[in-house]
Amino acid sequence: MAKEEIGTIIRQKRESLKISQEAVAFILNMSQAAYSKIERNETKLKVEQVYKIADYFGITIYELLPPALASDITGENIFGLLFNYIRIAWKKTKRIFKKKDTDIHEA
Repeated sequence: MAKEEIGTIIRQKRESLKISQEAVAFILNMSQAAYSKIERNETKLKVEQVYKIADYFGITIYELLPPALASDITGENIFGLLFNYIRIAWKKTKRIFKKKDTDIHEA
């Protein structure tokens, strides 16, 4: 079985979320062409970029990368993983309540 590369995983996740390459490139402050090279595994990612992409997708890096690679990059253990899941859940919950609060005030 071939080893799955980071760019391929990022592309699959981005496509499943129906996010454009341009949108991800924008949050990484790069051109769409440069971002496309990341997805084609022609350019290596910086650790900060991995975190930005995972945050933009609303997931942890553990969901974005193969488990062995994720732990190599972060050096985190199960407590780090748990913390990241709680952080993401908290952000999603805040967005939901913020939207509901906006809907209430508009009514």
